[in-house]
Amino acid sequence: MNSLHQRLQAHLDHGVVGFPTALATAVGLVMASPVILTATAGFSIGGVSFLLAMGIAFVLMQLQATTFAEAAAMLPTAGSVYDYIACGLGRFWAITGTLAAYMLVHVFAGTAETILSGVMATVNFPALHGLLVDHHATWAVGVVMVLLFGLLNYFGITAFAKVEIVLTFCMWVTLVCFGISGLVQAPVVALDGFFGQSQVGTDFYSVMSLVGMAMFMFLGGEFVTPLAPELKRAHRLIPRAMMLGLVLVWLCMVIWGAAMARQVQNVPLDAQGTVHLLETPDAIPVFAQTLMGPAGRFWLGIAFLLAGAATINTLMAGLPRILCGMAREGALPAIFGRLHPRYGSPVFGIVVSVAIPIAHTLLIQGDLDRIMPLVLAAVCSWGFAYLLVNASVIVLRLRRPDLMRAYRSPWFPLPQVLASAGIAIAIWFITPPNMNPRDIYVPFGVMLGLTALYAAVWTRYVKKLPLFSPVPVEEVLERELQRATNEA
Repeated sequence: MNSLHQRLQAHLDHGVVGFPTALATAVGLVMASPVILTATAGFSIGGVSFLLAMGIAFVLMQLQATTFAEAAAMLPTAGSVYDYIACGLGRFWAITGTLAAYMLVHVFAGTAETILSGVMATVNFPALHGLLVDHHATWAVGVVMVLLFGLLNYFGITAFAKVEIVLTFCMWVTLVCFGISGLVQAPVVALDGFFGQSQVGTDFYSVMSLVGMAMFMFLGGEFVTPLAPELKRAHRLIPRAMMLGLVLVWLCMVIWGAAMARQVQNVPLDAQGTVHLLETPDAIPVFAQTLMGPAGRFWLGIAFLLAGAATINTLMAGLPRILCGMAREGALPAIFGRLHPRYGSPVFGIVVSVAIPIAHTLLIQGDLDRIMPLVLAAVCSWGFAYLLVNASVIVLRLRRPDLMRAYRSPWFPLPQVLASAGIAIAIWFITPPNMNPRDIYVPFGVMLGLTALYAAVWTRYVKKLPLFSPVPVEEVLERELQRATNEA
């Protein structure tokens, strides 16, 4: 068994991309436009309570990162999450969990990113934004970016890597520079405390009601795991990239959120006072203008284009490879597993990944009021999959102690138990104040039910395989070794 793993590792150690790409992937997806808006809205609503919620979410995701790092070292495959769950819990849970984590999240959060990426950039350019608003087409910029980066990833992983590093670096540095500038300049707003007063209270329930929002800011770092076959020394780079990426995101979002709260008057935008400026993209040009004038608006507008580009680029690289890995295992139709003969890219998966957010964006006509429920439904989907990965890693550690693990989660099983408990509590308290729980739980529940139905029918009646019998680890490693040998 260990010999098989070592032979596979020998092939993978000659990957074509390194740590900068791994880190850029971990950070690039996490720091999406909806995440940046979530940070601003969170501090607007919760003040210091949101800071506490961010701390809880950060610790949970660091614990979760150790689970993904162990799973990726044990099973360095393009199928990543699917293979992790299949080897521990069986095909039914693997299909349901993986599609929930990535396909459903793409439906929810991918749509939110498509809508917001253009809005948060063009709002800094009044003439262009006004034109788009007049034609009810503020979502058009995001749609163009999805098409553009879908095409880029058609040309393979190397093209993705070069672009992702530049986009992520420029985006992170810009947000930190604006944030620090906002902290050192004299505040425009007289705050009660450094982060402002909580509008929802500071008791346990109030803080926990914000953890779901805060957790969204750290979800997605594991998107680096499908790149394991292309990464040099993936068992070392993946844990470092995920953990350092979480630190960089936390630092950037705390600085950014605190600076926005200090420099932008959080005035109500409607007669009822239910929507405030910091909860909308309109706060961004006000912030930029206050700090640096028209030049600041231009700079920040370009930065948000880069933020949207980095996230969409990561989605277009990661999701098709996850679907490709599932197809090779027989969990999806074979067409998802076919690679371009020259570029090695999963073409059909890229087409589907492009089509989903564009179709959903057109369906809801880029309605900004739908963003936060979509974001929180995505948190539920992601959290459900994380619970399954934790359970699978625990099962494999107990049932297969003989497996080679180049990285082992420390203090096992404490990280898995604590992360699972925290995620379950966050999903239970997912609804922030002034939001209807049905707007979150109903779309999540319906989509998860349809996903589970597909998993049961496809596995039991199409592939005629057992639903809950674990897939042998040796079978997965042998398949990945054969793939690596053929591509070499």
